Amino acid sequence: MIDRFSRYRLPATVDEAVDILVSDLTTQQMAAMGDLTDQAFDRLCDALVPHLQHDFRLWTGNDRLLLACFETVDNNSSTDPMRIIMDALRTRIQSLDDVIIAV
Repeated sequence: MIDRFSRYRLPATVDEAVDILVSDLTTQQMAAMGDLTDQAFDRLCDALVPHLQHDFRLWTGNDRLLLACFETVDNNSSTDPMRIIMDALRTRIQSLDDVIIAV
């Protein structure tokens, strides 16, 4: 990930974080991510989460995003803030599945 947050406002909500992540993806990457198995998605999360935690300053000063993540927790979801964001990203991409036109 590109450290662009020194120039821009940090995301304060899960939706804002997802907006940033989606804006970094090509249509081919979105299509591929939408088709990932649960196991492949877990591996992707394991690889990306440390970088995203740094970029979003999740545990080092971005308390608004951290609180927003915890507000979305219910009995059937993860309590890891970055996993909450990644799951929301996957849901957003899958909802766009019929809209994405890869060339």
